[in-house]
Amino acid sequence: MNFFKVKTADELSSLHDLAFPNTSQATKTTFYQSMRRIERIYDMTMPEIKLSFINDTDSFMNKLDKSRYSANTKLTTITNVLKLLKIIDAPLVNYNKWLQLLKEKTNERQESETAILKSKLQVLSDFKDIKMIVYDKAGTYINSEDMIMEDYRDFLILALFTIQIPVRVSNYVNMKVVDDEIFTNEKDNFLVVDDENYKFIFNRYRTSHLLGKKEMYVTEKTLQFLIDKWLATYNKDSQNFLIQSDKNRRPMNGRQIEDSIKMVTTKLFGTQMTIDNIRASYMKRIADLDPDFQNKLDIANILGFANPEVIDKHKIKQL
Repeated sequence: MNFFKVKTADELSSLHDLAFPNTSQATKTTFYQSMRRIERIYDMTMPEIKLSFINDTDSFMNKLDKSRYSANTKLTTITNVLKLLKIIDAPLVNYNKWLQLLKEKTNERQESETAILKSKLQVLSDFKDIKMIVYDKAGTYINSEDMIMEDYRDFLILALFTIQIPVRVSNYVNMKVVDDEIFTNEKDNFLVVDDENYKFIFNRYRTSHLLGKKEMYVTEKTLQFLIDKWLATYNKDSQNFLIQSDKNRRPMNGRQIEDSIKMVTTKLFGTQMTIDNIRASYMKRIADLDPDFQNKLDIANILGFANPEVIDKHKIKQL
Protein backbone atom coordinates (compact mmCIF):
# COMPACT_ATOMS: atom_id res chain seq x y z
CA MET A 1 0.00 0.00 0.00
CA ASN A 2 2.88 2.40 0.70
CA PHE A 3 3.74 2.22 -3.01
CA PHE A 4 0.40 3.84 -3.87
CA LYS A 5 0.36 6.44 -1.10
CA VAL A 6 2.86 8.65 -2.93
CA LYS A 7 1.12 8.48 -6.30
CA THR A 8 -0.34 11.65 -7.80
CA ALA A 9 -3.89 11.91 -9.16
CA ASP A 10 -2.49 11.62 -12.67
CA GLU A 11 -0.51 8.51 -11.78
CA LEU A 12 -3.47 6.87 -10.08
CA SER A 13 -5.56 7.69 -13.14
CA SER A 14 -2.96 6.02 -15.39
CA LEU A 15 -3.08 2.92 -13.16
CA HIS A 16 -6.86 2.92 -13.51
CA ASP A 17 -6.61 3.03 -17.30
CA LEU A 18 -4.23 0.07 -17.24
CA ALA A 19 -6.45 -1.89 -14.86
CA PHE A 20 -9.62 -1.18 -16.87
CA PRO A 21 -8.41 -0.93 -20.50
CA ASN A 22 -11.80 -1.65 -22.06
CA THR A 23 -13.73 1.10 -20.32
CA SER A 24 -14.86 4.14 -22.29
CA GLN A 25 -12.93 7.40 -22.34
CA ALA A 26 -15.78 8.99 -20.43
CA THR A 27 -15.35 6.46 -17.60
CA LYS A 28 -11.59 7.05 -17.52
CA THR A 29 -12.11 10.79 -17.36
CA THR A 30 -14.64 10.38 -14.55
CA PHE A 31 -12.13 8.43 -12.44
CA TYR A 32 -9.50 11.14 -12.90
CA GLN A 33 -12.01 13.84 -12.00
CA SER A 34 -12.90 11.93 -8.83
CA MET A 35 -9.26 11.80 -7.76
CA ARG A 36 -8.92 15.54 -8.30
CA ARG A 37 -12.16 16.08 -6.41
CA ILE A 38 -10.75 14.26 -3.39
CA GLU A 39 -7.75 16.58 -3.52
CA ARG A 40 -10.06 19.60 -3.52
CA ILE A 41 -12.18 18.52 -0.56
CA TYR A 42 -9.01 17.79 1.48
CA ASP A 43 -7.22 20.84 0.06
CA MET A 44 -4.16 18.62 -0.36
CA THR A 45 -2.49 16.64 -3.12
CA MET A 46 -2.79 12.88 -3.26
CA PRO A 47 0.80 12.33 -2.06
CA GLU A 48 0.01 14.60 0.90
CA ILE A 49 -3.25 12.79 1.67
CA LYS A 50 -1.46 9.41 1.53
CA LEU A 51 -4.78 7.61 0.93
CA SER A 52 -5.72 8.28 4.58
CA PHE A 53 -9.39 8.46 3.64
CA ILE A 54 -9.42 4.72 2.91
CA ASN A 55 -9.44 3.97 6.65
CA ASP A 56 -11.70 6.87 7.65
CA THR A 57 -14.98 6.92 5.74
CA ASP A 58 -16.63 9.19 8.34
CA SER A 59 -14.11 11.98 7.87
CA PHE A 60 -14.26 11.57 4.09
CA MET A 61 -18.07 11.81 3.98
CA ASN A 62 -18.04 14.78 6.34
CA LYS A 63 -15.79 16.68 3.94
CA LEU A 64 -17.71 15.52 0.86
CA ASP A 65 -21.10 16.43 2.36
CA LYS A 66 -19.86 19.93 3.20
CA SER A 67 -18.91 20.49 -0.45
CA ARG A 68 -21.23 21.91 -3.08
CA TYR A 69 -21.12 18.83 -5.28
CA SER A 70 -24.38 17.27 -6.40
CA ALA A 71 -25.67 14.02 -4.91
CA ASN A 72 -24.88 12.23 -8.15
CA THR A 73 -21.29 13.54 -8.15
CA LYS A 74 -20.83 12.41 -4.55
CA LEU A 75 -22.00 8.89 -5.44
CA THR A 76 -19.69 8.85 -8.43
CA THR A 77 -16.78 9.81 -6.17
CA ILE A 78 -17.53 6.94 -3.76
CA THR A 79 -17.85 4.55 -6.71
CA ASN A 80 -14.42 5.54 -7.94
CA VAL A 81 -12.91 5.13 -4.48
CA LEU A 82 -14.13 1.53 -4.68
CA LYS A 83 -12.37 1.18 -8.03
CA LEU A 84 -9.23 2.63 -6.46
CA LEU A 85 -9.42 0.02 -3.70
CA LYS A 86 -9.50 -2.69 -6.34
CA ILE A 87 -6.50 -1.21 -8.12
CA ILE A 88 -4.34 -1.08 -4.99
CA ASP A 89 -5.62 -4.46 -3.76
CA ALA A 90 -6.82 -2.98 -0.47
CA PRO A 91 -7.93 -5.31 2.36
CA LEU A 92 -11.40 -6.77 1.92
CA VAL A 93 -12.59 -5.18 5.14
CA ASN A 94 -11.90 -1.72 3.71
CA TYR A 95 -13.60 -2.55 0.43
CA ASN A 96 -16.72 -3.88 2.16
CA LYS A 97 -16.93 -0.78 4.35
CA TRP A 98 -16.91 1.50 1.32
CA LEU A 99 -19.35 -0.75 -0.50
CA GLN A 100 -21.76 -0.51 2.41
CA LEU A 101 -21.34 3.27 2.41
CA LEU A 102 -22.21 3.40 -1.30
CA LYS A 103 -25.33 1.30 -0.76
CA GLU A 104 -26.50 3.52 2.10
CA LYS A 105 -25.95 6.75 0.19
CA THR A 106 -27.56 5.33 -2.95
CA ASN A 107 -30.66 4.29 -0.99
CA GLU A 108 -30.87 7.69 0.70
CA ARG A 109 -30.70 9.48 -2.63
CA GLN A 110 -33.19 7.12 -4.27
CA GLU A 111 -35.76 7.64 -1.52
CA SER A 112 -35.39 11.40 -1.78
CA GLU A 113 -35.53 11.43 -5.58
CA THR A 114 -38.53 9.13 -5.71
CA ALA A 115 -40.57 11.52 -3.58
CA ILE A 116 -39.47 14.52 -5.65
CA LEU A 117 -40.07 12.82 -9.00
CA LYS A 118 -43.53 11.57 -8.04
CA SER A 119 -44.48 15.09 -7.03
CA LYS A 120 -43.05 16.57 -10.23
CA LEU A 121 -44.65 14.02 -12.53
CA GLN A 122 -48.10 14.82 -11.17
CA VAL A 123 -47.95 18.11 -13.03
CA LEU A 124 -45.28 17.30 -15.60
CA SER A 125 -46.16 18.42 -19.12
CA ASP A 126 -42.94 20.05 -20.28
CA PHE A 127 -40.58 17.97 -22.39
CA LYS A 128 -37.66 19.99 -21.04
CA ASP A 129 -38.34 18.66 -17.53
CA ILE A 130 -38.51 15.07 -18.77
CA LYS A 131 -35.28 15.50 -20.71
CA MET A 132 -33.39 16.98 -17.77
CA ILE A 133 -34.50 14.19 -15.43
CA VAL A 134 -33.20 11.58 -17.90
CA TYR A 135 -30.08 13.62 -18.58
CA ASP A 136 -29.31 13.76 -14.85
CA LYS A 137 -29.70 9.98 -14.55
CA ALA A 138 -27.44 9.25 -17.53
CA GLY A 139 -24.17 9.54 -15.62
CA THR A 140 -25.12 6.64 -13.37
CA TYR A 141 -25.55 4.38 -16.40
CA ILE A 142 -22.46 5.61 -18.23
CA ASN A 143 -20.19 5.15 -15.23
CA SER A 144 -21.58 1.89 -13.87
CA GLU A 145 -19.32 -1.14 -14.22
CA ASP A 146 -21.89 -3.82 -13.36
CA MET A 147 -25.14 -2.68 -14.99
CA ILE A 148 -27.06 -5.63 -16.43
CA MET A 149 -27.79 -5.51 -20.14
CA GLU A 150 -31.59 -5.19 -19.87
CA ASP A 151 -31.42 -2.19 -17.52
CA TYR A 152 -28.85 -0.38 -19.66
CA ARG A 153 -30.75 -1.09 -22.88
CA ASP A 154 -34.05 0.16 -21.46
CA PHE A 155 -32.44 3.41 -20.29
CA LEU A 156 -30.77 3.89 -23.68
CA ILE A 157 -34.15 3.48 -25.37
CA LEU A 158 -35.62 6.11 -23.04
CA ALA A 159 -32.69 8.43 -23.84
CA LEU A 160 -33.32 8.04 -27.58
CA PHE A 161 -36.82 9.45 -27.05
CA THR A 162 -35.97 12.18 -24.55
CA ILE A 163 -32.46 13.54 -25.02
CA GLN A 164 -33.23 14.13 -28.69
CA ILE A 165 -36.38 14.60 -30.80
CA PRO A 166 -38.77 11.69 -30.07
CA VAL A 167 -39.44 10.11 -33.46
CA ARG A 168 -41.87 7.21 -33.85
CA VAL A 169 -41.05 3.81 -32.37
CA SER A 170 -41.06 2.21 -35.80
CA ASN A 171 -38.09 4.37 -36.81
CA TYR A 172 -35.85 2.29 -34.53
CA VAL A 173 -37.22 -1.18 -35.30
CA ASN A 174 -34.60 -3.19 -37.27
CA MET A 175 -32.26 -0.19 -37.27
CA LYS A 176 -28.68 -1.15 -38.15
CA VAL A 177 -25.38 0.36 -36.98
CA VAL A 178 -22.61 1.11 -39.51
CA ASP A 179 -19.37 3.05 -39.27
CA ASP A 180 -19.56 4.69 -42.69
CA GLU A 181 -22.45 5.97 -44.79
CA ILE A 182 -21.23 3.93 -47.76
CA PHE A 183 -22.65 0.87 -45.99
CA THR A 184 -26.18 2.28 -45.94
CA ASN A 185 -28.94 1.76 -48.49
CA GLU A 186 -32.23 3.42 -49.39
CA LYS A 187 -34.61 0.92 -47.79
CA ASP A 188 -33.42 0.49 -44.18
CA ASN A 189 -32.87 2.78 -41.20
CA PHE A 190 -29.35 3.31 -39.87
CA LEU A 191 -27.24 4.80 -37.12
CA VAL A 192 -23.98 5.94 -38.69
CA VAL A 193 -21.16 6.10 -36.11
CA ASP A 194 -18.37 7.86 -37.97
CA ASP A 195 -15.65 9.16 -35.61
CA GLU A 196 -17.20 12.15 -33.82
CA ASN A 197 -20.26 12.37 -36.08
CA TYR A 198 -23.29 10.28 -35.12
CA LYS A 199 -26.25 10.39 -37.46
CA PHE A 200 -29.60 8.62 -37.72
CA ILE A 201 -30.82 7.94 -41.25
CA PHE A 202 -34.54 7.22 -41.59
CA ASN A 203 -35.57 5.69 -44.92
CA ARG A 204 -38.54 3.77 -43.55
CA TYR A 205 -41.12 5.47 -41.33
CA ARG A 206 -44.84 6.17 -41.35
CA THR A 207 -44.82 9.06 -43.83
CA SER A 208 -41.63 8.20 -45.73
CA HIS A 209 -43.66 7.75 -48.93
CA LEU A 210 -44.47 11.46 -48.73
CA LEU A 211 -41.37 12.96 -47.14
CA GLY A 212 -38.56 10.65 -48.26
CA LYS A 213 -35.26 10.09 -46.47
CA LYS A 214 -34.69 12.03 -43.24
CA GLU A 215 -31.50 12.53 -41.22
CA MET A 216 -31.04 13.46 -37.57
CA TYR A 217 -27.62 14.16 -36.06
CA VAL A 218 -26.79 13.17 -32.47
CA THR A 219 -25.55 16.46 -31.04
CA GLU A 220 -25.76 15.61 -27.33
CA LYS A 221 -22.47 14.18 -26.04
CA THR A 222 -24.30 12.38 -23.25
CA LEU A 223 -26.31 10.39 -25.77
CA GLN A 224 -23.12 9.66 -27.71
CA PHE A 225 -21.51 8.29 -24.52
CA LEU A 226 -24.57 6.12 -23.86
CA ILE A 227 -24.46 4.75 -27.40
CA ASP A 228 -20.69 4.18 -27.20
CA LYS A 229 -20.94 2.09 -24.06
CA TRP A 230 -23.93 0.16 -25.40
CA LEU A 231 -22.12 -0.81 -28.59
CA ALA A 232 -18.80 -1.57 -26.90
CA THR A 233 -20.06 -3.42 -23.84
CA TYR A 234 -23.53 -4.86 -24.35
CA ASN A 235 -24.37 -5.05 -28.03
CA LYS A 236 -21.55 -7.17 -29.43
CA ASP A 237 -23.55 -10.10 -30.85
CA SER A 238 -26.56 -8.45 -32.47
CA GLN A 239 -25.50 -8.60 -36.14
CA ASN A 240 -25.26 -4.79 -36.15
CA PHE A 241 -28.82 -4.14 -34.96
CA LEU A 242 -29.04 -1.10 -32.66
CA ILE A 243 -31.77 -2.27 -30.27
CA GLN A 244 -31.76 -5.98 -29.53
CA SER A 245 -33.65 -8.39 -27.35
CA ASP A 246 -31.62 -9.97 -24.56
CA LYS A 247 -33.33 -13.33 -25.15
CA ASN A 248 -32.44 -14.05 -28.78
CA ARG A 249 -30.06 -11.25 -29.82
CA ARG A 250 -32.55 -10.23 -32.50
CA PRO A 251 -33.90 -6.70 -33.01
CA MET A 252 -36.71 -5.68 -30.68
CA ASN A 253 -40.10 -5.09 -32.26
CA GLY A 254 -42.28 -2.05 -31.65
CA ARG A 255 -44.29 -3.63 -28.82
CA GLN A 256 -41.12 -4.64 -27.00
CA ILE A 257 -39.72 -1.11 -27.26
CA GLU A 258 -43.01 0.31 -25.97
CA ASP A 259 -42.94 -2.10 -23.02
CA SER A 260 -39.33 -1.16 -22.35
CA ILE A 261 -40.28 2.53 -22.04
CA LYS A 262 -43.11 1.69 -19.64
CA MET A 263 -40.81 -0.37 -17.42
CA VAL A 264 -37.92 2.08 -17.27
CA THR A 265 -40.14 5.11 -16.61
CA THR A 266 -41.91 3.24 -13.82
CA LYS A 267 -38.52 2.38 -12.33
CA LEU A 268 -37.02 5.87 -12.65
CA PHE A 269 -40.08 8.05 -12.08
CA GLY A 270 -42.37 5.85 -10.00
CA THR A 271 -45.00 6.58 -12.68
CA GLN A 272 -45.51 4.77 -15.97
CA MET A 273 -45.12 6.81 -19.15
CA THR A 274 -45.66 5.78 -22.75
CA ILE A 275 -43.88 6.98 -25.85
CA ASP A 276 -47.12 8.74 -26.82
CA ASN A 277 -46.91 10.66 -23.51
CA ILE A 278 -43.35 11.70 -24.30
CA ARG A 279 -44.11 12.72 -27.89
CA ALA A 280 -47.20 14.65 -26.81
CA SER A 281 -45.15 16.50 -24.22
CA TYR A 282 -42.54 17.35 -26.84
CA MET A 283 -45.18 18.62 -29.28
CA LYS A 284 -46.80 20.75 -26.58
CA ARG A 285 -43.45 22.35 -25.82
CA ILE A 286 -42.88 23.14 -29.50
CA ALA A 287 -46.35 24.63 -29.80
CA ASP A 288 -45.78 26.75 -26.69
CA LEU A 289 -42.45 28.03 -28.01
CA ASP A 290 -44.13 28.80 -31.35
CA PRO A 291 -41.03 28.49 -33.57
CA ASP A 292 -41.12 29.99 -37.02
CA PHE A 293 -42.66 28.02 -39.88
CA GLN A 294 -39.40 26.56 -41.19
CA ASN A 295 -38.50 25.18 -37.76
CA LYS A 296 -41.97 23.72 -37.43
CA LEU A 297 -41.64 22.13 -40.84
CA ASP A 298 -38.29 20.52 -39.97
CA ILE A 299 -39.58 19.26 -36.63
CA ALA A 300 -42.81 17.92 -38.12
CA ASN A 301 -40.85 16.08 -40.79
CA ILE A 302 -38.56 14.41 -38.26
CA LEU A 303 -41.52 13.47 -36.06
CA GLY A 304 -43.16 11.92 -39.10
CA PHE A 305 -46.05 14.29 -39.80
CA ALA A 306 -46.85 15.44 -43.30
CA ASN A 307 -48.28 18.78 -42.13
CA PRO A 308 -46.51 21.05 -39.60
CA GLU A 309 -49.87 22.47 -38.51
CA VAL A 310 -50.47 19.20 -36.66
CA ILE A 311 -48.09 20.49 -33.99
CA ASP A 312 -50.41 23.40 -33.17
CA LYS A 313 -53.67 21.42 -33.42
CA HIS A 314 -52.59 18.33 -31.49
CA LYS A 315 -54.57 17.92 -28.27
CA ILE A 316 -52.41 17.16 -25.27
CA LYS A 317 -53.59 15.11 -22.34
CA GLN A 318 -52.05 16.00 -18.98
CA LEU A 319 -49.57 13.35 -17.84
